[in-house]
Amino acid sequence: MRACLIPFSSNGKDMRDTKDTMKPFVEPESVAIIGATRKNGPGTYNLVENMLQFGYQGRVFPVNPQADEILGLRTFPRIGDIGQAIDLAVINLPRDLVLKGIRECAAVGVKAVIVVGQGFADADEKGKGLQEEMVAIARENGMRILGPNTLGILNAFRPFTTSFMPLSREKAPVGVICQSGIFFVGSGKFSGMMGKGIDIGNACDIGFVEALSYLGDDPDVRVIAIHMEGLMRGREFVSLASRITRKKPVVIFKTGQSEAGARAAVSHSGSMAGRYQIYKAALTQAGCTLITEDSQMRDAVRALLHLPPMRGNRIAVITVTGAGGIMATDALERYGLALAPLSPETLDPVARLSPPWMPLGNPLDLWPAVMKHGMQKVYPPALKALLADPAVDGVLCINVALRLPDYAFLDVSEELNQVVSGDKPVVAWLYGENSEGIGEEIEKEGKIIPFQTIEGAVWALSVLRQRQAYLERISGR
Repeated sequence: MRACLIPFSSNGKDMRDTKDTMKPFVEPESVAIIGATRKNGPGTYNLVENMLQFGYQGRVFPVNPQADEILGLRTFPRIGDIGQAIDLAVINLPRDLVLKGIRECAAVGVKAVIVVGQGFADADEKGKGLQEEMVAIARENGMRILGPNTLGILNAFRPFTTSFMPLSREKAPVGVICQSGIFFVGSGKFSGMMGKGIDIGNACDIGFVEALSYLGDDPDVRVIAIHMEGLMRGREFVSLASRITRKKPVVIFKTGQSEAGARAAVSHSGSMAGRYQIYKAALTQAGCTLITEDSQMRDAVRALLHLPPMRGNRIAVITVTGAGGIMATDALERYGLALAPLSPETLDPVARLSPPWMPLGNPLDLWPAVMKHGMQKVYPPALKALLADPAVDGVLCINVALRLPDYAFLDVSEELNQVVSGDKPVVAWLYGENSEGIGEEIEKEGKIIPFQTIEGAVWALSVLRQRQAYLERISGR
């Protein structure tokens, strides 16, 4: 396992807390691509091509001694031949040539370098030695390094990317910090969206502290999602996280939780994975939302980004299936939430539409009333009454979602959105052959967030409650 080497500037000043450490990485005006390929098109993994297609408007300087021009851009044999100040250098060379590239960057005063390639502390002893020497050069020259073993940066707001893989560009208020390119390429499966991303890779220098500091103070980012294999400078990170979580949520997916997973983390990014329970206790105390499954990252981000705070743990369940209500009740207990006591006034709109033999409570089963009067007349007023009840802190809606337009009379997506004011969180679980399509419709306005399972919907409410409880605790309320 590698040790964490903390770089210093040439005058000995500690650079870890420099306010603008990440700016030349995420917002560069000029970029040199050392090892730019002459090939282009699908399957060539051409970093310059991806950068231009992503829409980068800054100056791009390909460096390749075998080419005079790449994609219409003048190409230079060495970075020293460019003759202009360079904000960021991206080194895309075989590992045995990387140190030479870093020395050439240092010679012309480049202060920010991304090393793309693998084969360093994530590989063998030779790779570990090369990585340590890489950091030593940076320390001597006041340089910062992101990587190695990284896709680097994505900034949809700039726009800018250093990924050799094609990525979607979406100005989403979600910042991602990760130790694997899978969270860039597969962001739709993990964070759900990504407006800015920092892949720290092996984190030989730039790590979680610098990345979190940057995104934590970034006005474009409202929620931060982190994939973490191992953590160096743990005390510093926890202290920083305690400050950041006061103003925006931080969701952390800590992998390497098991013994076998921890060993795999070492071989993947050279990370020291450590004991998961220690991580969990420290990061939870700092106000972070810890998740244990990959699917939970997307659910947590969606809930924290779109839904209002949940002031208490009392939940109303509104359903058209008794079985769904029972499943929700079990899930609420598992996550420390409770069924809200519903007043007669709250139940009255449904009671007037239900047969006299139907017992009403929480979960509130609407199906007999729906069979008699129709979904449009029953479900929206019932939800409105639940949201108006001061004993209710959040609502879980369970509804059927069948094929349209054949079963349009069962679709109340638009009406439910009109009822929701945004004062209390409302989540949904839909079942039926069109659950995905109707789920997209119901989520359009960001007032009601549907989830794939009842368990996921209830868990999302618990995340909101934990977040609010943390904010209340630190404010002394």
